[in-house]
Amino acid sequence: MNQPEICLIVRRFTVGGLERVVLLLANELSARGRRVHVIILDPVGLRAMITEVHPQVTIHVLSGSWATRLNRLRELTRGRIAHFHPAEGKIHPTVRWALRGHPGVFVTYHSDYTPVRNRMANLLDRSLTGRSRGVVAVSRAVQEFCLKEVRLPAGLVTVIENAVAVPSAGRIRIERDGAFTLVALATVNPHKNYVGLLRGFALARQRGNDVRLRIIGDGPAIAEAFGTAGELGVSSIVEWYGALWQSSVVGALLGTSDAFVSASRNEGLPMSVLEALQHGLPMVLSDIPPHREAAADAAVYFDPDDPAQLADRLTELLDADTCRRHADVARRRSALFTADEFAERHLQLYDAVRFPEGTGHPSDRRLMSSQEL
Repeated sequence: MNQPEICLIVRRFTVGGLERVVLLLANELSARGRRVHVIILDPVGLRAMITEVHPQVTIHVLSGSWATRLNRLRELTRGRIAHFHPAEGKIHPTVRWALRGHPGVFVTYHSDYTPVRNRMANLLDRSLTGRSRGVVAVSRAVQEFCLKEVRLPAGLVTVIENAVAVPSAGRIRIERDGAFTLVALATVNPHKNYVGLLRGFALARQRGNDVRLRIIGDGPAIAEAFGTAGELGVSSIVEWYGALWQSSVVGALLGTSDAFVSASRNEGLPMSVLEALQHGLPMVLSDIPPHREAAADAAVYFDPDDPAQLADRLTELLDADTCRRHADVARRRSALFTADEFAERHLQLYDAVRFPEGTGHPSDRRLMSSQEL
């Protein structure tokens, strides 16, 4: 039996955790000999991170009118698995209409979207997503959102925890001084709570702790975060790296840091935490279910709305024995989130799909159109 080709579909391809999940899945499936397509519905916001896709993966960047793009999407996914990775878990109704009758549609929910959803959005989402072949939730917390908020059927939702590839040894060298260096890696959105993080960090400094902070990320709340650092007098000891995408550079920054920190109020199963586990970093994390699900005893936890508690937990981690103990747990825990398991569990879903006779996709031996990369 021929194995169906796989289309991973995103609205935009910027720099973030969702894109890292898609990259990992595309590359791992391709490494197993599967034919994989990444379909980007909107070219706005395209970032260079797409260059980390395996050369055997075909990238389609759709352009033209929205109707033209929807017709192209229908053509590309005919006879293939169609796996959506939509931001905020929502699929635009016209996209679902374009794939009406498709027997192999899957949707991944990457986070608990309660803060940005309302009842009507969940009702529409339930109506559309409920017709899919399957829904992937990236954590138990996200599964609970799917069942209790969107109210999807329990049998439709499968938990497949995010994963990251084992970091490779790179040639990037990062210089650092003797201070205890924290690293934060996340898009700078309001719910990531960088203001709270900076306030806690500043308090730890005021208590005489020799700590520094690296911030890897960019986003709509960056101006507020930068202004807060200035108000708190810590600008000179915060390193701002922006929207880095190259894994070797991000890995070098993680690998030369002493601990990972996040004050986020809302997550799915954060790729940044999983990457920090791979580097054996102890962590200072906001006390939310996805953080505990990912890091467990590799972290100390604090109330995201209490900067003083963040400073307290950070001070605890500065103790050498405490830091070493959490780092040991991080290294052991990283084995729970392997790329092999991640890919295989997706393939189990895909390979259960049976396409009706005569619906296979035409040969792809044609030349790529000017709309595709």
